[in-house]
Amino acid sequence: MPGKKTAPPASSDAEALSDFELSLTILWNSVKRWMSLRSTEGVLNGLSDLDVFLMHLLVYRDRQLRANDLAFALSIDDMHLVSYSLKKLVRLEAITSSKVGKEVFYKAGDKAKAHYEEFLTDRARFLEPALKHLSYGDYDLESLAQLLRALSGVYEQAARTAASTKGDS
Repeated sequence: MPGKKTAPPASSDAEALSDFELSLTILWNSVKRWMSLRSTEGVLNGLSDLDVFLMHLLVYRDRQLRANDLAFALSIDDMHLVSYSLKKLVRLEAITSSKVGKEVFYKAGDKAKAHYEEFLTDRARFLEPALKHLSYGDYDLESLAQLLRALSGVYEQAARTAASTKGDS
């Protein structure tokens, strides 16, 4: 019901949620560090984590995508960051761009594909062995990925609701 105030969660629930959000933030920053630090040598170097995410998404999807499609897939609101990164990757000849009507489409090039292959090799060498030692309880990586996608939807909806009720009493 709009305008109705609800009681805040119990202290232990709020603390658990804060701890969960902190853990997600630490995980996200660690993934970003992994993506950018492992891009310091090889086919392409000096790439930001966003450069790597966009480039790998183009390789992974293996088709032409618009900047909006890439931003949407990664849940990025700032199109300026995406556009800048894509222009950088085109300039480095990692990806190609082509204009169809008013739309610009991007596709992974040979350098992006080689970078992705290097990434898969590094991931198999450094990350996968460490992951094998973790216990996921009842979850496998596919289930964890589905859970994280569902949680991102919950957070997206909460953000939209909070934004639309700003100023309501």
